[in-house]
Amino acid sequence: MKLFRSSLLIPALVLLVAMPATADMRGVPAPDDRPQATIEGTITSVNVPIAGGGPIVTLLNGLVAFDATGATVRYFNGLSATADTLAAGQRVLALLDPATAPLRATTVVILSDRADVTFSGRVDAVDLGAGTLTVLGFTSKVTDRTVFGGPFDGVGSKGLEDVRVGDMVFVEAKADAGALLATKVMKLGAPSDSVRRIHGTIASIGEAAWTITIPDGSTLTVKVGPETKVTGAPKVGDTVDVLARPQSDGSLLAVAIFKSVPPPSVTLERFEGVVKAIGATAWTIAPKGGGSDRTFAVDGETKVLGSPAVGDTVGVLAKKLDDGSWLAVVIAKAMVSGPARTEVEFEGIVKSISPGNPTGVWSVGETKVVVTSRTVVKGEPKVGDTVKVEGLKNPDGVVQASKIEKR
Repeated sequence: MKLFRSSLLIPALVLLVAMPATADMRGVPAPDDRPQATIEGTITSVNVPIAGGGPIVTLLNGLVAFDATGATVRYFNGLSATADTLAAGQRVLALLDPATAPLRATTVVILSDRADVTFSGRVDAVDLGAGTLTVLGFTSKVTDRTVFGGPFDGVGSKGLEDVRVGDMVFVEAKADAGALLATKVMKLGAPSDSVRRIHGTIASIGEAAWTITIPDGSTLTVKVGPETKVTGAPKVGDTVDVLARPQSDGSLLAVAIFKSVPPPSVTLERFEGVVKAIGATAWTIAPKGGGSDRTFAVDGETKVLGSPAVGDTVGVLAKKLDDGSWLAVVIAKAMVSGPARTEVEFEGIVKSISPGNPTGVWSVGETKVVVTSRTVVKGEPKVGDTVKVEGLKNPDGVVQASKIEKR
């Protein structure tokens, strides 16, 4: 089976260390190419902001969200898609740029489409010509967008051609033109004890078999073949995890071999402040909360986002080096919020109203008041009447009215 890991946008730098990929995920970049942050879950809404950009994808009814603007979108099986394909009910994996605020996805992988029904049972029939699968008497159409399970745990299938009559499967399907369309087909494997998990160090690598030294010092030989999935380019001396299936002759056949990745050896910390100086090998940052300036070394691996300049507010992700100095991993220009507006409430005499239309710009006393279709107007005020105005005052003194009431 595939391994599926599971306030609104957090306006800060976020760094999540992604777990190494342990499955044959054709739609997901290789481990070395993946960003350091991911979100996985079921979409509850896809919203396009009125001001442009987007879409903004939310999960858990808005408790978690990310911006999919410009993201590469594709299905788990590698089939290309677009941001317009994203919809509520889909299970997705978003690969994120951790230095953006709000968080922006670089890639969104649709793990499974929205399902209207799920069922499991033995396969009654497989028709490769028609592209259909029958389970419990229900026939489902299979397309190139159908996600198939495995083979991480030693079971599963790559496509309909690998499914056999009598196999135990789990099917997610939705209605499509009056018929069932399978969005996911997961082959349910034999009991877990039929697949052996081995953790150890590679002693030798051969064309037909690998030798693994396990923690107690003994060695195990596992056969390898075309179906063995090898991840992370392991070599002799590397620590690996192996999933192997016992064979009838007592040998072990490796289903998957993946290089074990140790946890990060350094801790990254976040700083905020104002850029005081920019050099070829170091930046000077004045801490946001005051105190002495901080110097951060930069190198060819440092990511600088947003083109910050001297005087800009930035967020810095940095790691502490052995000599006590700090090396910047990411320097990102902070987002600048719009001009502040204040709530106001005042009374005045209406001097003018937009001709023939109550919406537009009114003059109340010496203040310009913007009236929209969302403004609540009570008492049918006219020129010369005294009114009470409630709304938000812009820095330029113009008030956007939420309510106008004749006194």
